[in-house]
Amino acid sequence: MKNKFIENYSKEFQAFALSKIFEVSDKSTHIHLLSREGELKQFSDNLKFFNNELDVIVYPSWDCFPYSNISPRKEIVSKRYSALRASRRESKNRKIILMSIDSILQKIVPVTESSVKSFSLDINQEVDFLRLIEWLEKIGYSRQENVYSVGEYAVRGGILDIFVPEVKYPIRLDFFGTKLEKIRTFDPSSQRSNGSVNNVKIFPVSEIILDEQSIDIFRQNYRRSIGTVKTNDRVYNSISDKVLVEGIEHWLPLFNPKLEPIFSVLSGASLSYDNDLQQMVENKWEQIVENRNFDLKAISNNDNKLSVLEPSSHYLSPSAFRKAIRFYHINKIDHIFSNKLKTTYSSTKDFAVERNKQDISLFNEVVKYLKERVKKRSMIISGHSEGSIKRLISVLKEHNLNIVRKIENINQIYDSPRQIYYTVSQLDTGFSTSQFEIITEKAVFGGKLRSGRAAKVRKLTSVFEDLHSLSIKDLVVHIDYGIGMFMGLKNFEINGVNNDFLEINYSGSDKIFLPVENIELISQLGLSDAKLDKLGSANWQMRKATAKNKIKLIAEKLIKVAAERKLVKTKKISLQKDLFQEFCDRFPYEETPDQLQAISDVVKDLSNGNPMDRLICGDVGFGKTEVAIRASFIMLTENKQVVVAAPTTLLAKQHTEIFEKRFDGYPIKIKMLSRLTKAVEIDQIEKELSTGDIDILIGTHSVINKNIKFNDLGLVIIDEEQSFGVNQKEQLKSLFPKVHVLTLSATPIPRTLQMAFSGIRDLSLINTPPKNRMPIETNVIDFDQGTIRSAIMREIKRDGQVFFVVPRIKDIRPIEEFLNYFVPEAQYMVATGKTSNTELEKTISAFYYGEFDLLVSTNIVGSGLDIQRANTIIIYRAELFGLSQLYQIRGRVGRSNKRAFAYLVTKEKASLTENAKKRLNLIKELNSLVSGFTLSSQDLEMRGSGNILGEEQTGQVNEIGVSLYQEMLQKTINSLKLNKHDINGSNLEENWAPVIRIPVTARIPEKYIKDSGLRLSFYRRLSNFDDRVQLESLLAELIDRFGKLPSDVINLANILKIKEKCKLLEIELLEVGAKGITIKFREGKVENIAGLLAFIESDKNNIKPSNEKLFIKTKKGNPLNISYNLLKNMEKFIKKKAP
Repeated sequence: MKNKFIENYSKEFQAFALSKIFEVSDKSTHIHLLSREGELKQFSDNLKFFNNELDVIVYPSWDCFPYSNISPRKEIVSKRYSALRASRRESKNRKIILMSIDSILQKIVPVTESSVKSFSLDINQEVDFLRLIEWLEKIGYSRQENVYSVGEYAVRGGILDIFVPEVKYPIRLDFFGTKLEKIRTFDPSSQRSNGSVNNVKIFPVSEIILDEQSIDIFRQNYRRSIGTVKTNDRVYNSISDKVLVEGIEHWLPLFNPKLEPIFSVLSGASLSYDNDLQQMVENKWEQIVENRNFDLKAISNNDNKLSVLEPSSHYLSPSAFRKAIRFYHINKIDHIFSNKLKTTYSSTKDFAVERNKQDISLFNEVVKYLKERVKKRSMIISGHSEGSIKRLISVLKEHNLNIVRKIENINQIYDSPRQIYYTVSQLDTGFSTSQFEIITEKAVFGGKLRSGRAAKVRKLTSVFEDLHSLSIKDLVVHIDYGIGMFMGLKNFEINGVNNDFLEINYSGSDKIFLPVENIELISQLGLSDAKLDKLGSANWQMRKATAKNKIKLIAEKLIKVAAERKLVKTKKISLQKDLFQEFCDRFPYEETPDQLQAISDVVKDLSNGNPMDRLICGDVGFGKTEVAIRASFIMLTENKQVVVAAPTTLLAKQHTEIFEKRFDGYPIKIKMLSRLTKAVEIDQIEKELSTGDIDILIGTHSVINKNIKFNDLGLVIIDEEQSFGVNQKEQLKSLFPKVHVLTLSATPIPRTLQMAFSGIRDLSLINTPPKNRMPIETNVIDFDQGTIRSAIMREIKRDGQVFFVVPRIKDIRPIEEFLNYFVPEAQYMVATGKTSNTELEKTISAFYYGEFDLLVSTNIVGSGLDIQRANTIIIYRAELFGLSQLYQIRGRVGRSNKRAFAYLVTKEKASLTENAKKRLNLIKELNSLVSGFTLSSQDLEMRGSGNILGEEQTGQVNEIGVSLYQEMLQKTINSLKLNKHDINGSNLEENWAPVIRIPVTARIPEKYIKDSGLRLSFYRRLSNFDDRVQLESLLAELIDRFGKLPSDVINLANILKIKEKCKLLEIELLEVGAKGITIKFREGKVENIAGLLAFIESDKNNIKPSNEKLFIKTKKGNPLNISYNLLKNMEKFIKKKAP
């Protein structure tokens, strides 16, 4: 019988009603079934708010469809196990189990079997380390270099990192032999320890346990189901080798034929639901059967044989579902709400009318409403976060709202007199009963107010630090020897001392071995193909000298440009702090530290009296637009106009909506100008711009037009900078020479990036991802019908949307045929560059508002389209796209707190070029949340920046590599500023490194850090430390991540300290011998001759000058300590200032 409740009430009231009914139920456990999986979390939060004495347990379904080639995520599996454990745990509270129709039909492994697979570890426990790792593999954990997510583990010597279910942070197990000495927690983002615990319980993260018994059962059942097993059968062979392959969970019935209904754990519980139960069960069963039928269709085109399994082996059919309810005594309640709930319900007020009226105060109206209604019932003001509710209450108090009291849950109002309360909850809409009425922040503001917690501002660090990791056969540039090929880390024993060197091959059979402590002398060239230099040849020195001369000319021009820019004066903007703060408070999210720093940079630029020219570089969805909006607000308070230029009509339209939403309630007029704008409207817009009636103009390249006259333009914002041509950007600057310019981009073109690095433009990096943002999981696959169907259906299942991008219009038709045949459930539409403007806008708008599931398009989606529900993208024939294109297109997904998936699909059995393979592998590796800047920096290395003062992109920087080029340019600029009369640039300081010969082993042993790439990365980081504090911080990180420092690493740190002193004192050689230390100053010169003589005189019996060298006789002892103390003493004399 149909439950009438869903037809009449909001989800918020449903949660309240369920919590009240269950208070008088005679059942200790109740199951509530929701029709949509995505509603479970919020419904759970709301239940807890309405009754804090309930144990609310969420049992999620797999995030993939039946008969798919995709595995459920480990975090989903772990949550399912956790829910089952919680449902069986003894508790004095009543339990409500929330699940969707997807999870209630899926059979489970008997809980008695899965529970014995977990185990505990305690401090001081004796553990067989190898058996522990073997067991982790069996219960589903996967080995990684670093641990970030549930179900991962990493091993480094005697340290084992693992992320287990039911803990906030991953765990670090520190072993000494077989003894577990320490159990610490650590932050996955920094990999640094942040606490300690006494024990940890390790639960399985797979519903398949690969022990010998289960493997034997699977093999027998597989052969029985499939028949003859081929020698190359991927599934059969992988399980035989104890490897859990992708999608293996769908074979669960062959591992355990005795799967049970979920009711076996919840026997005797009551059951309610939010829709027609019988219809939900039948619809889900039909979907399962259809998935199997589609797998049967595709069986001739791929190796997936899942369709041999009957649906009933893994899922409950409608008849089996009814039998299970009876067998396990599940008390089905059809009229739970209408029969038992004794309360009245009505909707509450929304202040939309008051928000849009300019002649009344919204907050006065809210306070007036609250004071009137509290006479009959308690009033509760609800906000989504602590910060947002405090801000809202603060504003209401300014408008004469007097007494308010905070509550944590609804129970706190029942024994108290009627009054006005406030709370933090996840209620989107309010409602009214005879006892209380709830007003949400959404009802007041039309959206969520942001949290008021001020994020800690992070200092902008060196943007090139550890940008690349060297791989074998990468081309590198040595400051003294030129272009060579890196061949890896080599270990040599010389005179009984064992140390690491970087092998670099040059033309012919030439090679050098560079000590790791001097790794800063090399940089990556950024090209895959270039002529190697020959050691001893003058060619490299000539090329470097030529580059130095060209760099000097560019540096002089840069200084001139910067000086001319300083001469242009604009009005200093005086920030109206209270007004600005109120506008900031309406931002519905919490700013990231980098975002706050970028905003601060922009505010400072606008107030210094010179035209701003700042580049905001941040990954997609990191908050660049909000920085632009706040800059716009500041200009509007000065009665200035703002123009926003976007590369496409679609992006311009989206910006218009975002700006209108943020400026809602302010007397600001915003207009859009694009190719879709009618001629009559264009005339009107131009007229209103000239009179100042329009405050913000948003559009495409059409806004860059000398015919458009502004009344008083103050700020130009260029979004997706890489999509505009050089001429268009130069035209903008010539049209508006005294106007502030703000440029936004995730992947700026090399020329723009070079200008930022060189000081022509200011740069702000937004590297911090928004809270809860996850990196995009990227997979490179051949075209496989089953995998692609599974990817699409997984996204649709979690109420999401899908992009399907093709490189050419001719690829559209075969993709439509595939979708029609294999994914008929998906509603899709097509958009290309040839679609008419009107139809294109309609299609994108419909997709934006969720009217269909999948958008098939060319790379028109690559320009800024922001659809938060779209979290899967399939890029067909990915090998035909460029690197930056792939990055931009992939960036259309992953803009919410859901895991996003990208599939780079190559043509079946396609033979890819080496460059195509490299592009695809690189984009797959760039899955961090700050990789857009990395991509641009690599593009700068691969392509060169071009002539940064003009249009031509020459790429001549490849002669010496961008890192060396950039370093030489910056040093030339600094030298010219300091030495204006140095015509030949003789004071130009080149990078150099002292030669240090001390007979000790100073290296990072392989046993300490096994991965050579990670070892090399730490060599680079250690070599590039800025000060003693940074060096000690790096050593602390090594201890934290890899354990106690070996003596070799301590020696390396001491060598680096000595090297720092040598560079400070201009010492190019320090050599420790049997009788003492030999020192040679760089080029035989000493900065302070008097100081050096005083140093010699201080110990003239032991310090002897000879042939531009000093020999210092030393006593026996630790050569590192002796050398460092000697240099410290020398520093006191040589660096002493003259009286």
